[in-house]
Amino acid sequence: MTDRSTRSSVTFAAPFRLPGFDAPLPPGSYAVDTEEEAIEGNVRTVFHRIATTLVVETTGRVEHRAVDPKDLEAALRRDREAATLPPDVPDPSMPPPVSWRWVPLWVRVPWSGRGV
Repeated sequence: MTDRSTRSSVTFAAPFRLPGFDAPLPPGSYAVDTEEEAIEGNVRTVFHRIATTLVVETTGRVEHRAVDPKDLEAALRRDREAATLPPDVPDPSMPPPVSWRWVPLWVRVPWSGRGV
């Protein structure tokens, strides 16, 4: 059987937790290694995932920890949702919202065919 390995990167904006880790992991970019084996058929070849590992760099050490892809995707989803929540304090560089009553009115006048 033929195996293939792919490496991708995920980025977390806030500390996150994954099953199998004792403490929350700090925010940052992490490499994700996926190993798959080929299952060859008469018409096409498909790949079956064997393992997914998260590369965690700690003080002077690099660990390859097995993770469930569903848990990793759920942690990424939670991180994205937390980042898109509306802030408690409005950004001072943004203009204040326009009242719904103040709407510019565009009027279309039929063209007479003559110059202005």
